[in-house]
Amino acid sequence: MPKVFGIPLIGFIQMIIGTAVICFVIIKYLTRPKKAKKGEYIINNVHIIVGDGSELFSQNIYIKNGLIKQVTDKPITNKNAQIIDGSGKTLMPGLIDSHIHIQGINNHSDEESDKFLNEIIPQIFSEKVLPYGITTIKDLCAPKHFIYKLRDKLRSGEITGPELLVVGPNFTTPNGHPANTLGGKNPWIRKEMAIEVTNPEQVSEGINELKTAGVDFLKFTYQGGDYIYFGDVIKIEKLDKSLMQQIISEGKENGLNSTAHVFYYNDVKELLEAGIYGIEHGILDRDIEPDDMIIDLWKKSGTHFVPTVSAMNYEEEKSRMIHSKHNLKVLFDAGIHIAMGTDNMLEIMSGEIEHQELAYYVEAGLTPMQAIISATKNGAEHLGIFDRKGLVKEGLEADLILLDKDPAKDISNIKFIDKVFRKGEIVYSQKQIQSFDIPDYSYPDKLLSAKYINSDGNQERVVCFEKYKNDRIVIQKMYQKGELFSEEQFVLNPNLAAVKWIFNRPSDNTNFTALKEGDFINLNGTFKGKTEDKSMNIGNGLWYQMMDISIPAFVNSTLSECLFYCIGTGDNRGAMALSEFAAKKIGEENLTINGTTYSCNKISFVITMFSWAWTGLYWYDKQTGQLIQTGEKKGAKETVIWQIKEFNYE
Repeated sequence: MPKVFGIPLIGFIQMIIGTAVICFVIIKYLTRPKKAKKGEYIINNVHIIVGDGSELFSQNIYIKNGLIKQVTDKPITNKNAQIIDGSGKTLMPGLIDSHIHIQGINNHSDEESDKFLNEIIPQIFSEKVLPYGITTIKDLCAPKHFIYKLRDKLRSGEITGPELLVVGPNFTTPNGHPANTLGGKNPWIRKEMAIEVTNPEQVSEGINELKTAGVDFLKFTYQGGDYIYFGDVIKIEKLDKSLMQQIISEGKENGLNSTAHVFYYNDVKELLEAGIYGIEHGILDRDIEPDDMIIDLWKKSGTHFVPTVSAMNYEEEKSRMIHSKHNLKVLFDAGIHIAMGTDNMLEIMSGEIEHQELAYYVEAGLTPMQAIISATKNGAEHLGIFDRKGLVKEGLEADLILLDKDPAKDISNIKFIDKVFRKGEIVYSQKQIQSFDIPDYSYPDKLLSAKYINSDGNQERVVCFEKYKNDRIVIQKMYQKGELFSEEQFVLNPNLAAVKWIFNRPSDNTNFTALKEGDFINLNGTFKGKTEDKSMNIGNGLWYQMMDISIPAFVNSTLSECLFYCIGTGDNRGAMALSEFAAKKIGEENLTINGTTYSCNKISFVITMFSWAWTGLYWYDKQTGQLIQTGEKKGAKETVIWQIKEFNYE
């Protein structure tokens, strides 16, 4: 056999081929397209709200390893980073809420609390907190069995959510808040959320317990007198002044600043004189003016203020909202350090409250930028974490919000969130609003109206279809005890999606008009006496403002499920917000009402953000397509709310 360099020819050829293959593989590996690394981003050409009142324009920002690595107007090139086009968008620090409550009233045992922690909390954070740009929270009172576990799970990454700072159980008297309010009928809550003290030894024991647990602050209630709690008037006792002073001073000796729940002028004065670090809620029994002596006392003390204006919506004494907003502006003008806090109960409410809180600050007289500072730089300073967050600044943690609109121009733009970053990772990205092909629908010929009555017989509503055929207008009138309570007018598309909505409820000074223009619903008027001027992005989504009159089009379609949008007008804190609903056909059922039997399609509804909390049920007559009954489902129990009373035909 011939040889090459002493190697048999066949062996030499195999060696050449093998070498060529290896070289090819190496070259392909070295020149392969590189995947963008997770957690490494470049946002190009973005407007930045820094968080301290300043702005930067046409900036490029590089995020890596959870940090803001670079902010520059020069191009940033990095083949490993994911590129995000920031053109026309605004980047700002994540929101810091310095007063929230995660779990409180709805658990009665360790077992219930653990179930809530493991099954509900991840959904709350992913649906009710992070999508609203809230990246840091301070919990002001939650069951200790729950809150310490949650803190540890967040720190370890087992649960994805905002950074959490805690106070642990609150110091109070045996007859004080929250011992005999939240815990009055719930012994487990009382044990978990209150440290009841009557002497100095108990205070010292409590501080030692909390220090061992690793809390970030101490909190106590400094309020006495009548306290209206879920409609009940409860007499609460105020903490002894000497014990209040001991908590503040002994807390400082142990490296723990104290903050206090307080409503009244004289109590605030005593707290300031004692050197309190934080005031929660504030002076709600009177207006203060710039020359009030308490202003100088406040400034000299250096005490921080967390206003929680939005919580005043649910105080029985309506003057507290007026005092809250007035005093916020006076204290701001005096240079008092103000950190945004809401008193939001995340167990049952969403981050819409944080956005509303900022809107209240603007109503009080702050500029949008000043309101933003309260929830960014000031919040970080208040919580003692300003060395690592609160600004869009090189070297700080990448807790960031990327918005489609600029909230420094209009604070309502805070809701137009495209992405949220938590320690450099995208934890929320705006999902596309889905559109559905719903066929045109016509109401039954000669149908003039439908009358419904609620389960207790005190309310009636009449839906009038007389103007639909020519003008596509449907009118709903609500009656309470025979008196007209509210009237709504809907202009509809052929698929029954709303184009225009006029709502008038004189009893609480509600009168507004909402109009769909392009991708937005623009709403103007008053809601409960408060001026409303807002835009809500709905894209090509279905605006089914009145489910009763719109869902027949979905029932008549071939779809088994669809998403639609509705603006809330109830008494909850999320009223006037655009919520996404999911409708689903769940079967057929016969109903007999007032001697008439209807064969019905049964539809379920959930608010997608709170799918675990509530399920609505509607029954539609298969023959006419019209609503026959509504109800709700909790667990396995179904409860009827409205039923048909009569249909009226020509």
